[in-house]
Amino acid sequence: MSESAPYLVERAGGVLTLCFNRPAHGNAIPQEAVPGLTELFSSISGDPSVRVLLVRGEGAHFSAGGDVRSFARAIEQPVEARRADFTSRLDAVRGMVEAYLSIEVPIVAVCQGAVAGAGLMFALGADYLIADETVTFLFSHQRVGLPPDGGVSLLLPRVVGERRAAELILTAARVGAEEAFRIGLASRIVAAAELASEGEAQAKRFARAPAGAVRQAKALLGSGGQQSVSAQLKAERDAIVQAVGTADFEEGVRAFIEKRPARFPSASGT
Repeated sequence: MSESAPYLVERAGGVLTLCFNRPAHGNAIPQEAVPGLTELFSSISGDPSVRVLLVRGEGAHFSAGGDVRSFARAIEQPVEARRADFTSRLDAVRGMVEAYLSIEVPIVAVCQGAVAGAGLMFALGADYLIADETVTFLFSHQRVGLPPDGGVSLLLPRVVGERRAAELILTAARVGAEEAFRIGLASRIVAAAELASEGEAQAKRFARAPAGAVRQAKALLGSGGQQSVSAQLKAERDAIVQAVGTADFEEGVRAFIEKRPARFPSASGT
């Protein structure tokens, strides 16, 4: 992609890096970028060369979410036209969110500065979030008279619990680094100078892991709250039975017995 593109994509060593690339606009995501992001996310699970997705933002902020400045055009429209416009916009966003949340590999989000609006979805939907001391999570939809979108009402209770999620949304909260770590929005907080390198190191660590076992673990975690104890235990059994037939299992057992680091075949390209 060109440097003027709203986002950049790089692939190396099993890591696909998505970088929001509008630093002068707080990495707000324009509507025209949504189809491309949807296609990118949909392609990941079927691509064995991608073992982890790393999401970050260029410049001072992770992402301010949707481009609120474009809403100025909406208020010039008659109400019915405005509602039709937003129905179309949000249907497209729904497809993007569903594709992102269906990604089978680990997602690492690297966050600094503002994380707001639709940008919250990328952070809340990640499996591991590392941030620096400048980070602020902004639940500020109320500022423009709107409820949350982008799956925030689904994801936030999963991450921090229902009561805390209600508090954050209904009070239009601003959550800094220390509180974000305390309530579970962030997995780790590091110094700003270390953020990029620590994010890359964590992504590479996931990329070195046995790919099948990691995908199965993520799927099991995703289904855990949605089915009975018996069904979840059966799913765990089936995942183990599948895994013991792989070369990764054989290598892991040999490495354990030989007291050496495992070199999993599925991560041989790392």
